Amino acid sequence: MWTDATRAQHARSGLGLPSDLTDAEWDILSSLLSPASSVGRPRKWPMRRIVEAILYMLRGGLPWRMLPPCFPPVSTVRRWFYLWHDNGLELECAQFNFESDS
Repeated sequence: MWTDATRAQHARSGLGLPSDLTDAEWDILSSLLSPASSVGRPRKWPMRRIVEAILYMLRGGLPWRMLPPCFPPVSTVRRWFYLWHDNGLELECAQFNFESDS
């Protein structure tokens, strides 16, 4: 049941897009992602923004070509999505239900 306290706890009004992550959600999710490598080229895009782009696409059910320009390039987002999918990360993430977290 929604109360004033639970509505305030789950409010998403301060986010740029409804699919964006809160800091608490990002703290949980970032622990599942591998850290940046100390060798090679540094990452150009923050992982949080890549994850938010994937969530935007999944929540909207949109094709890749409709990713807005406020996100990293489609090729970057798609590469990370398929990499995580092939490595089974989405199965690990499925155990977290951010919207009903108590």
